[in-house]
Amino acid sequence: MLSALSPQPSALGPRLRVLAVGRLSYFKGTDVLLRAVAEVANASLLIVGDGECRAALQRQAHDLGIAGRVQFAGRIDMDARGATALQAAYESADVFCLPSTDRAESFGLVLLEAMRARLPVIASAIPGSGVGYVVRDGETGLLVAPGDVGALAQALQKLCGDATLRARLGDAGHQRWSKEFTLAQAADRVLQLYRRVLAAPAADPAITPAERRPPA
Repeated sequence: MLSALSPQPSALGPRLRVLAVGRLSYFKGTDVLLRAVAEVANASLLIVGDGECRAALQRQAHDLGIAGRVQFAGRIDMDARGATALQAAYESADVFCLPSTDRAESFGLVLLEAMRARLPVIASAIPGSGVGYVVRDGETGLLVAPGDVGALAQALQKLCGDATLRARLGDAGHQRWSKEFTLAQAADRVLQLYRRVLAAPAADPAITPAERRPPA
């Protein structure tokens, strides 16, 4: 499993190793990513995940002439072995990409996994989703218009040619993850929210804060 989730060495020399993780469904934009990779000759792509679009995407990769640069690793079980394999995939990649095209992508938890692994990310700026909140354009990653093959290819090419930029974005993303998105941070925010609600004045002045406080 570990070898299946590791980009294969290229006979053509160094390549930008792009990673995408997620279900292969219509809204994930994997077809857009394949077309963008076809425009960046020195990029390879590892796709982790399975879904109803897998066969069509494999045919697309073949038709685009990039089947030799694209690996479909399939679905992995998130047991200890699978988690280790997925972590290895993040660690061996140069860039993480989330090219979703629809608000069905509400947040993008995989973005946090990539940021934790110090990977620069390229993601779609989907109106009304949380992706634009997670990724700060130009600071922790690059945002592109959903479905825009040219913009995505340009972003990949930009990171391909600038290792310093990749490192800067990756470090900033990791710092943002550690300050904003860890489990401890999330728990603390929920606790603070409850405290503010319980401390707020009641709509009915006859109701005291003690009466609003839930039973222990």
